[in-house]
Amino acid sequence: MAGVQDGGRDMYCDNCGCELGENVRKCPVCGKEFPLIEPEVDDSTTVLTSEPDVDEDDDSTTVLTGGTQGMPQMMQQPQGNPVPPQQPQMGMPQPQIMPQEGADIMIKKKGEKKGMSKGAKAALIAIPVVIVIAIGVLAFIFVPKFRKYNEANDLMDQGKVEEAVTLYKDLGKFKDSYKKANGDAYYEYAEGLEKEGKNLEAAEYYKKSGNSRKAAENYSKSSDGDEESFSSDDAFDKAYQCYYNAGMDQMNAASYDAAIDAFNNAGSYKDASDKVIECTYKKAEALITAKKYDDAISILSTIEEYSDSQTLLAKCYYNKASELLDSGKYDDAYDMYMKSEFDDYKNKASECTYKKAEQYYKNKDYENAIKSYDKVDKDYKDCVAEKDKCYQALGAQAYKDKEYKKSVDYYEKVVKTDVSKKIANGKLAFANANKNAANETTMTYLGELRYDGNEKAQKLYSELVKWNIESFVNSSEKDLDKGSNSIKTKDGSDIYIHTSFGFDGDDSMKISGYVVYADGNKSDVITFSDPVVDGWSTWVKISGDSAPKGVTYLYLQNETTKKIIEVYPFTIK
Repeated sequence: MAGVQDGGRDMYCDNCGCELGENVRKCPVCGKEFPLIEPEVDDSTTVLTSEPDVDEDDDSTTVLTGGTQGMPQMMQQPQGNPVPPQQPQMGMPQPQIMPQEGADIMIKKKGEKKGMSKGAKAALIAIPVVIVIAIGVLAFIFVPKFRKYNEANDLMDQGKVEEAVTLYKDLGKFKDSYKKANGDAYYEYAEGLEKEGKNLEAAEYYKKSGNSRKAAENYSKSSDGDEESFSSDDAFDKAYQCYYNAGMDQMNAASYDAAIDAFNNAGSYKDASDKVIECTYKKAEALITAKKYDDAISILSTIEEYSDSQTLLAKCYYNKASELLDSGKYDDAYDMYMKSEFDDYKNKASECTYKKAEQYYKNKDYENAIKSYDKVDKDYKDCVAEKDKCYQALGAQAYKDKEYKKSVDYYEKVVKTDVSKKIANGKLAFANANKNAANETTMTYLGELRYDGNEKAQKLYSELVKWNIESFVNSSEKDLDKGSNSIKTKDGSDIYIHTSFGFDGDDSMKISGYVVYADGNKSDVITFSDPVVDGWSTWVKISGDSAPKGVTYLYLQNETTKKIIEVYPFTIK
């Protein structure tokens, strides 16, 4: 039998032709195994399968059978260099070959010789040569395939799946290479990973298996016509299952990003989509614990309808706002508190605004400080005093810059602090800077100062008007003696504004007038039929019922010069 070393000859595998070493019982190429066969020997008789042409001079006894059917195995020649049949040695027992039943037999006794014919000798030489050539051709074709196939299997055992699949593809339809190249190798490897609990890796290889098998199905190819062990759908289902299991593993390990990816890859398997939302929520909780509020807000905004996500989102806004408040980012903190609508967010928002106003004040940005103080909820803090400080600072700066009207406007907005002297100084400074009776602001300031008893204002007024004019209010048309600069109205009562004129000389003037009420509305023009002269007086009647409460002004104008000759402020109570 091939694979046995006999009498010092090297043997060859009868499956692939690989040369075998001494005492080798398994082919290293194709893996075929074979036992050792010990031939039976007899020292007196040898049976040869040969043509019945014998040498009469041969001293040995020989049994011959017709044809080559009964040729002993020891005459077979292996691949490679043919080895001649071994000649019997003196004193060595020879194998006993029994003749086939019905064959022609000739027995030669010892001492008789008979030579082999030339044809038989040629056949004995030619047949082994043909066998060797055939074995060589088969070995040339199949030995590399066996080696590559075994190499691919070894790569699979080493976990080098991609390299193994490449070799399987190169082998084509050799053995089961086609199936392994088109999904089986990936599938088998994925099964091993799944058993080891490596679900994510298993899912990836199941997916590769499905894609590979799908491509083969699309091209309607098969390795040997046998039914496939699994379909592409089977592989994809296994991939989804493993992705889901991997998601559970990652979620339990608090690796929420990885879990979300795995559950997304699991498609519609079980409740994978619900698990994505659950992991998102748990991730947000972890981010809040780590004080990563921006990231938590971004995530929770996508799942506001899940569980108590809205409450959790409100807490995130509130906590983020508190961080911003502590870092001095008051505007951002204010916006975040207002978004939260959580707990005492209104007071916290007012605190942001208040601190922002303080910051403006320190930076001498009084206008913006006032705007911020105005936004502060009064339930948090009444900021009148703070705004007063801002208005005074603005008034002082405007006066310094000779912007007297602006200075007066700022000072007049001060509520709790008495700044009347600063207001008077500003008005007088403006009148001195704008000495023109046609200037309504100048004459208004002088009128206010005059009736408040300011002598400097009275002197400047006299220089501009030349006339001595006085006004007062009461509730009577004819009473010219009793009057005041304020009046309290009653239902159905009228208010009379009396004015007297004095002038050193014979001059006269045609006058007209109008009233400006406390709400800013202006009356129609009031005309007088006769010009006024020294010692004359006039009156203007307004309804006490319709007049708004507050400071009201009477303006009288010289119709000829268009100069204002009187501004009389009085208060309707």
